[in-house]
Amino acid sequence: MRKIRNRSAMVLLMTIAFFAGLIYHTVNIFIHAEEWVMKPQNQHLTAAGNLEYGGKIFDINNVILAQSIDGERVYNDDELVRKACLHVIGDDTNSNIFNSIQDIYRAELIGYDFTFGFGMPKNLRKGKDIRLTIDSKLQKAALTALGDRKGAVIFYNYKTGAVACMVSTPTYDPQNRPNDLETNDAYEGVYLNRALWGQYTPGSTFKLVTAAAGLENINDVEKKVIDCKGTDMIGDKAVTCEFSMGNVNMREAICYSCNIYFGHLAFELGKAKMTEQAEKMGFNSRIKFDGMESAKSIYDVSEASPNKFAWSGVGQYTTLETPINVAMISAAIANEGIPVTPYIVQSITDNEFEHSSSFGNAIMSHETAKKLYDYMDYAVENNYGKSRFSSKFDVCAKTGTAEVSEDGQDAHAWITGFCKDEEFPYAFAVVVEHGGSGYDNAIPVAAAVMSAAEEAINSGQTYR
Repeated sequence: MRKIRNRSAMVLLMTIAFFAGLIYHTVNIFIHAEEWVMKPQNQHLTAAGNLEYGGKIFDINNVILAQSIDGERVYNDDELVRKACLHVIGDDTNSNIFNSIQDIYRAELIGYDFTFGFGMPKNLRKGKDIRLTIDSKLQKAALTALGDRKGAVIFYNYKTGAVACMVSTPTYDPQNRPNDLETNDAYEGVYLNRALWGQYTPGSTFKLVTAAAGLENINDVEKKVIDCKGTDMIGDKAVTCEFSMGNVNMREAICYSCNIYFGHLAFELGKAKMTEQAEKMGFNSRIKFDGMESAKSIYDVSEASPNKFAWSGVGQYTTLETPINVAMISAAIANEGIPVTPYIVQSITDNEFEHSSSFGNAIMSHETAKKLYDYMDYAVENNYGKSRFSSKFDVCAKTGTAEVSEDGQDAHAWITGFCKDEEFPYAFAVVVEHGGSGYDNAIPVAAAVMSAAEEAINSGQTYR
């Protein structure tokens, strides 16, 4: 009798343990189902990890950028749109394009339900749809303007943070993936979203950082005048300008991009103050938003000689900057010194995923931002020409020609700035790798995006 009781007690304990384990396992699946769905061991996903049953991805105007039809992931009908949006959307057959929507939000796009079989989710269902802030028209305009040159374009709203355009080249068509991506030099770095991960010598666009440091730390620095003779010794070597400018103050030095002025200003400020201001303006840290992040912009003058340090104030030496960081600085100047965090995901179906403006700490005083605002306005008015941009938008900007070779014959072409207009309150950055002059080669790219925006606004679209 005692053996029967012991056996019954053992069965009861085992039964309780079984059901406890089942309940634990079931609850755990509910809690961690999304993680389980994304594990490569899950055979409900295809071996290639494709999104055959994934949700749709739309642009801001509800243009479909990616969707699944009859078990196949397909992209926009326009090849140029597909190529222009590659680094934002990603390629479902290639996981190398990380930081893309189909990479970061794969679980949401795939979706799942809780039909169980032996305690495991059994049936996948169609996933959620994602609406982005990018405008496929602007994407297409940026790609067309860049052509076959490598580079990046970013436009984002300095009031709200919404990214309207983020394009990186080289690119390819995810609908018809080339077979020679790994071997053709034309595709070098094709998996890299250069708007976020390209680290470039910033050249004269960095003069905005040096100018901000001067305005924040030296009384009446904007009245300081330097006689530019085209070359001047700082340390044991010369700092040179393209031509002799004569007496220049800060406004003229930004407008005509005087290297000697900013080399002397950096030298006067010293390494500590220059580094402090650079780091306030995003250097030596990453920009993160919507699960995406950028590479670090780099400013390190700890080992710089006096002459090299002077050149760092001009945006040369070992200084590197990402296009998104360049755009963020212009956005802060337009927004009274306060940067707004970018975002690219507008909403996710059934998830109430709505963004509001997210402001960071001021990276410069309101007074400094106002002066830089006026100086960038003056540069367009008196050097670049207002007519080179959209006739609808009033643009403030700074170009850059960043030397990346010893003989100075090779340079990245830059422009950064913002539109004053309430109809299109966007800051931007454009870089064309080895493109030469920013004036000749970066301005037309930015202008092409603005022209596309102007056409859209005239057709009734709003960007506010």
